[in-house]
Amino acid sequence: MAQLDVYKNSDEETSEETPFLVDIQHDIHQNLKTRMMIPLVCVEAQKAEISKLCPIFTIQGRKVFASIPEMAAYPLSETGNRIANLSSERAILFDAIDFLMHGF
Repeated sequence: MAQLDVYKNSDEETSEETPFLVDIQHDIHQNLKTRMMIPLVCVEAQKAEISKLCPIFTIQGRKVFASIPEMAAYPLSETGNRIANLSSERAILFDAIDFLMHGF
């Protein structure tokens, strides 16, 4: 697993609305049993204020937003298959996290 890899959401109850998760945890912490993930939610599935706090991406042809306020630790055992990487969007994701934590 690598930072900013995108995984399929393996939870059948939530995967239609939230098809993907992006791993934001630094690779130095690879021995932990969990990874800090941000849910990538279908834009059509939820009316959310899409802004600097919830940036939009296209993954496998699906428009999703990073639900930064819902980031959480996910057990490795519940992580689906890696399907993409958002390293090229690093600044946007971490700016959104900074905005949540620091308000600027």
